[in-house]
Amino acid sequence: MEQETTLFALIIAAFLDGLIHTIAGPDHYLPFVALSKSRNYGWFKTILWTVLCGIGHVGSAFLLAAAFLFAANLLSEAQFEWLETWRGDIAAYALIGMGAAVILHSLHRRWKHRAEQQHTHNHNSGKLSYWVIFIIFVLGPCEALLPLLTASAVLGPVSVVLVTLVFTATTLLTMLGAVLICRYGLDKFRLPWLEKYAAELAGATVMLCGIAICLGL
Repeated sequence: MEQETTLFALIIAAFLDGLIHTIAGPDHYLPFVALSKSRNYGWFKTILWTVLCGIGHVGSAFLLAAAFLFAANLLSEAQFEWLETWRGDIAAYALIGMGAAVILHSLHRRWKHRAEQQHTHNHNSGKLSYWVIFIIFVLGPCEALLPLLTASAVLGPVSVVLVTLVFTATTLLTMLGAVLICRYGLDKFRLPWLEKYAAELAGATVMLCGIAICLGL
């Protein structure tokens, strides 16, 4: 009975952590909104890339936590926390670099005034942008999952699976909800004078997300 109560508490904690962790971190959804809008992607493509990046984000954290549990006798928890922080720094700097690259590339296209090449390059760089975001999300930290897995491991593998599933589902659904709501709002309230600079705004948004991670926001 005591184990069931503990497991239930961990599941509730996994749900709340997944929800709050995602909403409180705009880097979980704003890059997708910005890139989707600037590339004029449809709903399906936006949802697909959001889900893929979300799975990569949570999956990498799960693998790291599994490694911690497996090698607990070899490495201390502090060392794994340092590794998680290191991954977060890489993700933050990568977001800043990617945002700056998008801005500079867009300004270069605008300065050159090559309309035909702009359309083709936009399409290719759009694919590249999302693959870069995917890699960044895999490298990025999901620090909320590690203590949950450590606690649930005491109760056995079934508890670990349940907690992981709840956390993953909550994180993905929250990411999707935030992305779709923001994208719908941008589509509903159109600002033509801003849409002209959609690519630059997308780059600035990605950069700000990276800066927010660096500042611990």
